[in-house]
Amino acid sequence: MGLDPWRRALVVLGALAVVAVVAAAVVALTRDAGEPAEGLAVDPARVAELEAAEEARDAENLVASIDHAQHLQTELVPVLHGLHAVLPVDGSTAVPADPAQVAAWRADVDALVAETEALPSGSSEHNIVRNGMLTSLELVGDALDAVALAADAAPDAAPDLYALAGELRTRAVDTWGLAAVQLDLRATAGGQGHVHVFLPVHPGDSLDGGLDVPGEDSHDH
Repeated sequence: MGLDPWRRALVVLGALAVVAVVAAAVVALTRDAGEPAEGLAVDPARVAELEAAEEARDAENLVASIDHAQHLQTELVPVLHGLHAVLPVDGSTAVPADPAQVAAWRADVDALVAETEALPSGSSEHNIVRNGMLTSLELVGDALDAVALAADAAPDAAPDLYALAGELRTRAVDTWGLAAVQLDLRATAGGQGHVHVFLPVHPGDSLDGGLDVPGEDSHDH
């Protein structure tokens, strides 16, 4: 049996009410997704607080990276000087290294790599210093591995391995130099003064981060 006109009117009104509720919900969701909600205005005090915290963290990272770079320099100098005795930077004939000594140098470098990996990351400028030092250490380790291989290699293969070790050492020093320049810039900008932590690869090196050849003119500082 069909509905009387009054009941049909009630059904239609009910359906229209449901449609209105659904439409209102869709409009509300769309507005929330596309427009910022009222009451979520940026708090200048909170922004200033976050910026101050970031600046404080960057200042702490700067001091930590300066201390660590100086520590690395102190620990690496004996390794690089020893490597120079085996593989002179002037291109003269390499001297086979004592395997035990090379292993000891490699262990020292591995420890320094682990320490550097433990440094916290931070701003892009900080990470350039951290990652540059880390890459340099890894290249020094690779150079030592090449020297160790050369000591046990056949006579016709050893020269190529020593040449590879020399190339890896050069890349290590160059990479360190880029990190050292970045650290110096950060230090001066951060009120810490100049920080010179270049790597001397042999006794008498000019400390400018290059591979000065003994007997040749050094760069002025």
